[in-house]
Amino acid sequence: MSHKVLHLQLKSNHQLRPQPKRVEKTIVVVEDAPYVSAAKTRNKIPWWAASALLCLPIWAIIYVGTLERPDVEATGVLQHGAEIYAQRCSSCHGANGGGGAGYKLNDGEVMITFPHIEDMAEWITKGSDGFGVGNSYGDPERGRIVAGGMPAFGDVLNAEEIISVVLHERAVFGNSEDAVILATELDHIIEAGEMNLEMYFDAETITSSEIAEIFEETHNTTS
Repeated sequence: MSHKVLHLQLKSNHQLRPQPKRVEKTIVVVEDAPYVSAAKTRNKIPWWAASALLCLPIWAIIYVGTLERPDVEATGVLQHGAEIYAQRCSSCHGANGGGGAGYKLNDGEVMITFPHIEDMAEWITKGSDGFGVGNSYGDPERGRIVAGGMPAFGDVLNAEEIISVVLHERAVFGNSEDAVILATELDHIIEAGEMNLEMYFDAETITSSEIAEIFEETHNTTS
């Protein structure tokens, strides 16, 4: 057989042989769910803003810590007491009751030393000389001993002025609601002319019991 015939026969056999089919690959594209797509496209919080948000609780605690109890509105007796305190007492006990040459009064200290208002009024009336150096004053559990230095205001201030400054100190420095109520009652009584407190306490003879009677009378008059 010639080479030409053999070549034609091989070519013919190759053409008759079945050719493999081409398989086309289909690419499947899976789309994100709407909420996933929204999450991917949403604007992200900058790193510096995230840091600031983390600090917000700390800032809130600091802010709350700066809040203070509102000042007692000073009118009538309380206003008079504030004026007397500024003139007569602030040089020793501090403008805001923080202490100095005299004891600290604010932060409730005045109420600890004098749980009973009449004892405080007696101390202001008599002073160190009236009680006597070495003797105790105020609440015995406080353990305060007279060392000298407290002036006697019985001959300088009348009864209304002493009571006014006592109520001012207890209301403002001691946060005493009772003092505020008593001051309001006293304002009504004085305005109505039902009580005269222009007299002076005798620094040598006055007692806390006698002063307590005045406060008791104030309650009885307004009740």
